[in-house]
Amino acid sequence: MKKLFLFASFLITLQFQNSAQTPESVNAVTGKYVFIDHYTPYLDGDLADRGLMTSAIEVGYTRWLHKKFNLHVPVRFGTADIPQSPLRGNAIPWINVDATVQIKVWDNTKWINPYLLTGIGAVMTNWTDISAQVPAGAGINIQLHPSFYINSQVEYRWDLLEDAQNIHYSIGGVFVIGNVKKKPVDTDGDGITDLEDKCPLIPGSVELMGCPDTDGDGISDSDDQCPDVPGIAALHGCPDTDGDGIPDAKDACPGEAGPAATNGCPDRDKDGIIDSKDKCPDVAGPANLMGCPDRDNDGVADSDDKCPDVPGVAANNGCPADRDNDGVADANDRCPDEAGPASNKGCPELKKEDKEIIQIAIQKIQFETNSSILTKASYPLLDQLVAVLNNNKAYYCDIAGHTDSSGDDAHNMTLSEMRALVCYTYLTEKGINADRMTHAGYGETKPAADNATPEGRKTNRRVEFDLHIK
Repeated sequence: MKKLFLFASFLITLQFQNSAQTPESVNAVTGKYVFIDHYTPYLDGDLADRGLMTSAIEVGYTRWLHKKFNLHVPVRFGTADIPQSPLRGNAIPWINVDATVQIKVWDNTKWINPYLLTGIGAVMTNWTDISAQVPAGAGINIQLHPSFYINSQVEYRWDLLEDAQNIHYSIGGVFVIGNVKKKPVDTDGDGITDLEDKCPLIPGSVELMGCPDTDGDGISDSDDQCPDVPGIAALHGCPDTDGDGIPDAKDACPGEAGPAATNGCPDRDKDGIIDSKDKCPDVAGPANLMGCPDRDNDGVADSDDKCPDVPGVAANNGCPADRDNDGVADANDRCPDEAGPASNKGCPELKKEDKEIIQIAIQKIQFETNSSILTKASYPLLDQLVAVLNNNKAYYCDIAGHTDSSGDDAHNMTLSEMRALVCYTYLTEKGINADRMTHAGYGETKPAADNATPEGRKTNRRVEFDLHIK
């Protein structure tokens, strides 16, 4: 079966290759031997003589009306054995004349050419009975010479007057009459002979060897991926309006040149965001900022960032958060909800009256002689200091005890430490967080005045309170 298929494919291919010429003559005669079968159409199990056939000789005339149609008029002389006739089993004289049309697969130039046929005919049997018949079948012509074909044909014939359906099998020859000098064949009529025509069945241009070019771009339709729109050869016939190497059908911006990475749309800063959607088309930037740069990577585009080199927050226009708007970022602001100068780490400076309380406390807090016991007059001063610390919760307090130079150095050091501790303890007992305070004694090592005078020694016997921001 495979070999038969390959042979048939070879014949069809050869058929096209050998179809360059056609006879000038349109007339031919036929001579064939015909086998006539009246039994097969009536095989019903009751006939003992099924399959019997008679024979006839055919002489015919063929007129080539068109490259796809032939008119064929055969006359057949022979005998017939008709099973439905009273003369069944006897070969009686039989004459048949038909007028048929042969519908060809190819034109007469092909060396092998199958066809279908149908028509009308008249049959005379036993020199007396005449009936009309309609033949329908198929045949094939095989060219052995420009003026000679072998023909084989089978046809089924419906008898319109008598119950005499039959089948004809015939084989013979077709003889071309007249001048058989050949001329070039142009099946599709495009002025290019079939031998030179790459598309012999479809009209085309000389430049494309007979193949069509619907859009006129110089690329044949069979090779053109866009056969209805003019294009270029590099893109298989598809157009590229902006010349960026991307066909218009796949180009998101067919009127503007751009790289394949952005589907043919321009991207001047090469940040992967097409210019039409890039708010900063000449400076590369991330997609989340519509292509605009962000030097400090704080999520605010430099064009909108008031602090482009310092990370900040969008709510503060790209600057560090500053809730109290004192110019000190919250991260560095010890008092983020209270405005204060940067010199005081963003906290408000002590009020004048608070500073005066601290100075009075330093000057007037007193102890019993050579003791760490506070005098009664010192307690109201310490209470005022408590109020200052409560009103300035961001401040820390370092408590330092000092003495004059009278007495033993070691004793003075211990005494200063005890006096500082007494003040520290009093303040904590009044609710000041111990973590906000330190205490230390320095004895006579840090005099504030000259110890040579009574006034100087009095000044040196003191406890200092240093309020500051950490």
